[in-house]
Amino acid sequence: MLKLAGLVLCAATAYGQTALTGGLQGTVEDPASGRIPQAKLILQSESLGRELVETVDPDGAFRFVRLAPASDYVLTVEANGFTSKRYPAIEVVSGESVAITATLNPAAVGTVVEVTDRAVTDLIELGSSVSKRQLENLPSNGRNFVRFALLDARVRNTSGLGGDGFAQNRLSINGNIARDTQFRLDGNTNYDTLFNNTPLQRISLSSVQEFRVLTNQFSAEHGSTSAGLVITTSKSGTGEFHGEAFFYARPSGIQSRPPLANRHVPNQLLQGGAAAGGPLVAGKTYWFANYERIQQNRGSFIQSPTPDVFIGEFHDNLALAKFDHRFNDRHWLSARVNGHRDTNTNSNDRVGGLLQPSAANFSVGQAAASQVTDTVTWGSIVNEVRAGYTNSVPSSSSPQTSQTVLVRPGYSVEGASSYSTVRTEVYQLADQVSWQRGSHTMKAGGDFIRRKVRDQQFDSFGTYNFPGGPPQPGVGPISFTQRFGVARLSYGQTQWAGFIQDVWRIAPRLTLNLGLRYDYQSLLDDHNNFGPRAGFAWDVRGTGSTVLRGGYAIYYDQPFFHGLTQRFLLNAPEAVFTPVTLAAGSPGFPTFPESFPAGSAPPSSLVRGPRDLVLRNDTLLGPYTQQFTFGVQQRLPGQWILSVDGVRNLSVKQFLHYNLNAPSPFPRTAPGQLRSAAEADRTRPLFDPAVGVSLLDGVPVRNVRLTTNGNTSTYHALNASLSRRIGSKFQANFAYTLSSAINSITDDHLGANPQEWSDVQRGERGPSDFNQRHRFVANGIANLPWKVQASAYLVMASALPVNALTGVDNNGDLLQFDRPAGFGRNAFRGTPHRSFDLSLMRPVAFSERARLELRADVFNLFNNQNYYSFNRVYGNAAAPSAAFLSPIAGVSNTDPGRQFTFGAKLVF
Repeated sequence: MLKLAGLVLCAATAYGQTALTGGLQGTVEDPASGRIPQAKLILQSESLGRELVETVDPDGAFRFVRLAPASDYVLTVEANGFTSKRYPAIEVVSGESVAITATLNPAAVGTVVEVTDRAVTDLIELGSSVSKRQLENLPSNGRNFVRFALLDARVRNTSGLGGDGFAQNRLSINGNIARDTQFRLDGNTNYDTLFNNTPLQRISLSSVQEFRVLTNQFSAEHGSTSAGLVITTSKSGTGEFHGEAFFYARPSGIQSRPPLANRHVPNQLLQGGAAAGGPLVAGKTYWFANYERIQQNRGSFIQSPTPDVFIGEFHDNLALAKFDHRFNDRHWLSARVNGHRDTNTNSNDRVGGLLQPSAANFSVGQAAASQVTDTVTWGSIVNEVRAGYTNSVPSSSSPQTSQTVLVRPGYSVEGASSYSTVRTEVYQLADQVSWQRGSHTMKAGGDFIRRKVRDQQFDSFGTYNFPGGPPQPGVGPISFTQRFGVARLSYGQTQWAGFIQDVWRIAPRLTLNLGLRYDYQSLLDDHNNFGPRAGFAWDVRGTGSTVLRGGYAIYYDQPFFHGLTQRFLLNAPEAVFTPVTLAAGSPGFPTFPESFPAGSAPPSSLVRGPRDLVLRNDTLLGPYTQQFTFGVQQRLPGQWILSVDGVRNLSVKQFLHYNLNAPSPFPRTAPGQLRSAAEADRTRPLFDPAVGVSLLDGVPVRNVRLTTNGNTSTYHALNASLSRRIGSKFQANFAYTLSSAINSITDDHLGANPQEWSDVQRGERGPSDFNQRHRFVANGIANLPWKVQASAYLVMASALPVNALTGVDNNGDLLQFDRPAGFGRNAFRGTPHRSFDLSLMRPVAFSERARLELRADVFNLFNNQNYYSFNRVYGNAAAPSAAFLSPIAGVSNTDPGRQFTFGAKLVF
């Protein structure tokens, strides 16, 4: 069995579970707390078609190991001379265990008491799991399983729900940027190496066995993020042959207009596929396979300057195959291969709102992956080794018609000229072992990841930047930028981690969760990234009715690897690109709308303007977050569970730009004040009066951004949830988050341009772009008469911040990020969000083993108008412009209007 030598080992929260499986343990006692030996335990799961039988140890203890995730386990405990007890609807999730103390009363043999009034008493981490019933029945627009993370009120989407590609999977957890959200598939990383905000591998919803979100106080087994994790486990074949075939359609003609559209916008979606699995060799080898195809013709409304509709064509294919082999009861091997490929003529919803059809790109995205998992049990020790490889093209895009780009903030963006292709490879090897000794349940392990990137890009034309608003007579562009040359880059990163954790049942009612994790990233310069984890769970009355829990932990983030590495290479003094930035009126400024001929170098006749550089500080440290949580879980009558938790996060050493050549501050005390670029340039520290420009090692420069650790952010939240997950008639979940997220920058620091460079941290400090003060989420499933099943999903959330801009370059730094005088960052708000989705399903049984499920879904039933982007151009006068805070149309800027989907699924 492979081991990762030299790594500190990782931790678990239960006996006998691994990254892919869970465990169940406990004791069987009489009313006097005496242990009952030789009791019989029967564990069954209808969804998995599995039954296990165990006998308790002489000390009255029992253990089930390597349990596949499922939410319908039923445990029956029997002993001669005692009342039997039946525990239904036990949910087992990967990486965790359920602990049960079964107290049997003397009674006649054959008497069975069903225990449904239970609560988990040793759960310290905060998060949520989505049961198989929820995955199969809750409304799911487009069947994108990542969207189930939004059932947790601590998670929110960062763009419209009708988006595709990267846009539809950007999730902010606890007010953090989407780039900090980590994804896992079958225990291994599934984190997009390119943009750091979406799963690298995509699989069909029909392939998902388990879906979880971890938001706070997660164990040392998990790292590389202080925000949270989205964890997915793929299905395996079972002892019986099962499968499904499905088809879903969204007819274009009956859909509501998207927000702001003044005409019908076509939107047709067709999805079909099949999944099946079963035994290949009875009792030994099992298989599972899935294929799904998606075809969509989706319109995007353009609102300015002339209302129009742009039709994007999207095609996607997803496939997965998995084999599990049982050598014996102690040794299992699992192998998975999967892949996807999509093509898109409006990639990432680029056209729409203010972006014109001339800005359209064509894109191709694909990934092929494989993973082998080997699990061996030696007595009470379970060891799991995982090896994985992914070869992906997250982005390959080109303009549909290459032309000069014209940017008019708050009015329009025309043209596209950038070509790029990025291929990534990810190699991973992980090993973890779990065991129990007395009252200690321990897990330890290590993880090694190597990421490689090949990156090619070039521009064929340049970009003109205009003042905000519509064209004005006699008003020309402010600046012109063009990049020369072709960038062919190769770079990579090595990560490894080790962790150890002990879940110590220090007393019958008190559990401690202690752990330590170490993270290493070759991109960074520090080597002391130790993250301690400490938490507790106290069963106040010893009955599971009231549980207090809390903890403290340090989590290290994984920096924006691609962004940091690529932009240092592209924007350094010796960069392969030769970027030219010219202010209007400067020597060599081109004649609008012409660009210079594309080539490996600027024309010899061009007088080069100063360059903007991005430099790396001599030392870059790992950003980390200190996280504090405290809460209570209360069991209520009627099988309801109430949880209330407080969270405080303090993030430090976050990346920040300092401009080494920023012009002197230009404080404005009244609207309309302006400073020319020439005046601003003369105040820059590197300005050389002899040549009239700033020089750095003989290179003409303007803004010299130095990336270093200097930013902090805070997050405070009160989380409350009320759930009822037991019972066949209905289940319901309600979740509410009251939060405050404060920072100086929200997205990656490389794209952040402050109003003034003199004091970025304090001058830009304000609400996070993703700061949604109130967020309420509810979902439920109920069985209605005539065998109809209804399910619903409700979201109510407060408005998002809006950062007002003047639309002109007030301070002369050639960056149009100046705010109106007297207003701080994100000082305004948009409009609240409301949405209600409803699904009705009626099964038609053909036999005990086959049925047809007919389904109708309506999304955004009440046609609420939900906006994510607003016109931020306040103007340069005392009063705001008429268009200020008006919402912007487009697929990624708004949620869709009311949409209907109809489907049929044959289950056999």
